[in-house]
Amino acid sequence: MVQRYLPDAFIFALLLTFVTMGLAVGLTPSGPAAVAAQWGEGFWYVITFSMQASLALLTGWALADSPPVKRVLGRLATVPSSQRQAILLTAVVGQLVGLFHWGMVLVVGGIFAREVGIAMDRKDIAVHYPLVVATAYAGLLPWHQGLSGASYLLSATSGHFLEDSIGVIPVSATMFTTANLVVVGGVVAVTIVLMPLMGPEEERLTIPAETLRSGEAEIATDGGHSVAPHRDGSSALKDALVDSRLLCIGTGLLMWGYLGYLFATSPFTEVININLFISAMLGLGFVFHTTFRSFFDVFRDAIEGASQVIIQFQFYGGIMGIMAASGLAELIASTAAEYAGETTWYLLVFLSAGTVNFFVPSGGGQWTVTGELLVNATQNIPGTDVETMMIAFAMGDQWTNMIQPFWAIPVLGIAGLSIRDMMGYVAVLFVFSGIVFGIGTLLMGYGVL
Repeated sequence: MVQRYLPDAFIFALLLTFVTMGLAVGLTPSGPAAVAAQWGEGFWYVITFSMQASLALLTGWALADSPPVKRVLGRLATVPSSQRQAILLTAVVGQLVGLFHWGMVLVVGGIFAREVGIAMDRKDIAVHYPLVVATAYAGLLPWHQGLSGASYLLSATSGHFLEDSIGVIPVSATMFTTANLVVVGGVVAVTIVLMPLMGPEEERLTIPAETLRSGEAEIATDGGHSVAPHRDGSSALKDALVDSRLLCIGTGLLMWGYLGYLFATSPFTEVININLFISAMLGLGFVFHTTFRSFFDVFRDAIEGASQVIIQFQFYGGIMGIMAASGLAELIASTAAEYAGETTWYLLVFLSAGTVNFFVPSGGGQWTVTGELLVNATQNIPGTDVETMMIAFAMGDQWTNMIQPFWAIPVLGIAGLSIRDMMGYVAVLFVFSGIVFGIGTLLMGYGVL
């Protein structure tokens, strides 16, 4: 069904725009002209966060495409000796990287899936390549409960938009709580078990081997990117600076020196935020690439590969503008609050966040739109607390990424597939992980977690 009916990711965003407009006109007091104006005003609504998210993706991409990381991934990809082992290993790598950084998993996942395809082809082991790629993309499933969780990091950043009502909440009260760790552990375990079980009995490589081999030489030399030729003597100084290992590594170490000082003088869980995460990725990228030429060659490729994501941010900003200004997002959240009790509130937060995420596939962006309403509702429901509500919100936000093609674009660009090839598999994961998340939120509501 997915292969037959799912449109291109950008067309999907446009169709979703029209659906959102229709829902806003039909379910809120806003008329067609007002909704059109809300879309236009919202187009740049998320420009600050889209810049942060884009830099997080691009710096993670550059780090993942560095020579040391690619060498490790290439060697690791040679370990499996069967299709099931290949999918299992891809699942483990994807989940670990996803918990570390949402932007990196989109790149590391694509690179590793491709490396696995090449390694299995060399060994003459047939694998279902779309499932391998889907398994790599599934690493995005636990991201919002991991180290780069946007709502956690934004709420831990001084000056965030809800500081007057909830203060600054350190990640020790959200990310590193028992409830968060238990639920994310459960969904990671389900992913690692489920994905290998979907391997077809008739094992087959469903992408031409020559397509995989086309990147083999590129992957094997200089970390997957070419080194630009030196220019003539008139630019010798510029070339020397761009190719200076001392300058590039020194810059990276300078950035990490500042981060080290910051973490040494303040608790890590109280100072980490999205900007520091970007700084960490950028500093590591400089160190791992060793020259600015190497780094910027890859960064240029990253911009090309992520270009559709960057453009789509603004279209989803338009959708977000409609959701926020028309009251549609509040309608979804308030409907959940209307039927909520102490034991069911977190389940309804999870479901409403998953619904809104389908229209606004940005954790930080969705938190900006619905965070205030969810906080106010939580503070008015006895027996509930904001920190646990944020965990339920994170679970819902990441859940529907498995049926929203927005973030799959970088993975697919690297792996050489279309969205129709792999989305059906992560849709199955969407169902099973939803059961885990739902049980987790009910356990939180009953005070077990």
